[in-house]
Amino acid sequence: MPPRVNIEKLEAGLKGKNIGPAQARKLRALWQRAEFARQNIFNAKGNPWEARKYQLDSLESFSDRKVHCDGRDVGKTAEIEIIAAWAMVACPDSEMLIATQCENHLYPLMDRIVRRFESTEFFAKDLVEVKRTPSWHLRFSNGFVLWGRIAGPHGMNFQGLHVDWQIVDEAQEMTESAWGELYQALNGGGMRWVYGVPNGLRNTFYRMTRMHDAEQHNWPSRLNPDYSTAKDLELALLYGGKNSPGYIHRVLGEHGSPAHAVFDLNDYLACVNEGIDFYDIAIGEGDAFDAPSLRAGAYYLGCDLGYARDPSEFVVYRAEPPHVINVLRLHLEGVNYARQQEIISALDRAYKFQRIGIDAGNNGSAVAHNLMQQGEDWCEKIVCIQFGGAIELPALPDGTKDKRPAKIFMTDLLVRHMRDRTIVFPRLPERESQYATHTYAIGAMGHVIYEKGDDHIIDADRCAAYAHYLDTVQYERGPVLGVEVGWFGK
Repeated sequence: MPPRVNIEKLEAGLKGKNIGPAQARKLRALWQRAEFARQNIFNAKGNPWEARKYQLDSLESFSDRKVHCDGRDVGKTAEIEIIAAWAMVACPDSEMLIATQCENHLYPLMDRIVRRFESTEFFAKDLVEVKRTPSWHLRFSNGFVLWGRIAGPHGMNFQGLHVDWQIVDEAQEMTESAWGELYQALNGGGMRWVYGVPNGLRNTFYRMTRMHDAEQHNWPSRLNPDYSTAKDLELALLYGGKNSPGYIHRVLGEHGSPAHAVFDLNDYLACVNEGIDFYDIAIGEGDAFDAPSLRAGAYYLGCDLGYARDPSEFVVYRAEPPHVINVLRLHLEGVNYARQQEIISALDRAYKFQRIGIDAGNNGSAVAHNLMQQGEDWCEKIVCIQFGGAIELPALPDGTKDKRPAKIFMTDLLVRHMRDRTIVFPRLPERESQYATHTYAIGAMGHVIYEKGDDHIIDADRCAAYAHYLDTVQYERGPVLGVEVGWFGK
């Protein structure tokens, strides 16, 4: 049972005070967070927030160290929102930090909390200042301060902070260097509450879930009252079965078999340049599209085609040797394949691509072949890539043919670019989140198996990197994920 306020002592103390019923109710609510939330947190329909039975022990905890290892959609965000609001009232003259690795997770959480403070009169009357850039900063009249920050490269955004309470969300994505800075940012005697969804990595979050001096919670997705048999079957299908890593991690909230990070997130962050000219365009069904004007150069296109369930991602890179720079991203939702083909044609008219890489999955091969039927130029520039197939590389010195798994080889192209700092990314929260969470495992026969998940931008990047490779290849050998593969020289 987690440490909780002693209700009997609280009631005895209230009886010894000369206070009225209204004030007594306020004090009870303050030290019982579920009651505090019921009185002060309301949903969009105006109904008071009610804790689910499985949420009570965690919500009412007063433990200095607490770790959540949960499935998705179980109420972690609601608890963080309530704790932030409660701390503002109950912990004057103190500071709290809400931290994530990626902006994609911090923004919606902090935006939700700020809207709660601004829209609730009980909280708004004490809200003195709100800053959203360069990081989230809320200041209240009672001296309470709330920070919201992403880790940044090597956790540099936590440097200089000294807080009394840390709440870490999506903790499984935190890099080891970020944890190092985060530990230093907590005052002596401070509280650290950690929330994460396992991803198979044996990292700091994994070790925290094994610490005996930390209060431990596990909320599988099935605890949510809205979770149904139909939802369970849908998720099992999405992740590849109930024994798949995705289901074990995101539904059961368990660590499962060990996995490995595909990319070094610090290498990725080192390649991010917020100052480059970049277009991020979303296209829905029926939307018009005009290719933005870009300066002359050698351009490459990578396409991951989806339609019904999955989005499509198109990425355009410009070569500025030794660098390749991402200058355009198109995100397509519900756009049929004929329209996607038209958009590829429009992009080619604008940028005259050197090469175009297209994922052959879904109807990618059909789109590629339709384009290639339009003329010899299309046949020369399009490469249709079977991610589950093999890529034939230049022969070995003894003349032996050299074939490598396509997805592994293309992944290595990205890894090498990032290690060499020869690829430039814009700041794109969706891409950062995908690179942070992409993992692989080693199968029984020693094969690399990538976990199924949201990696559509990565797949488009893979295709673009391979298109550039084919146009500039100078072959030499090198290792990737424990497998020897080909690489190109500078």
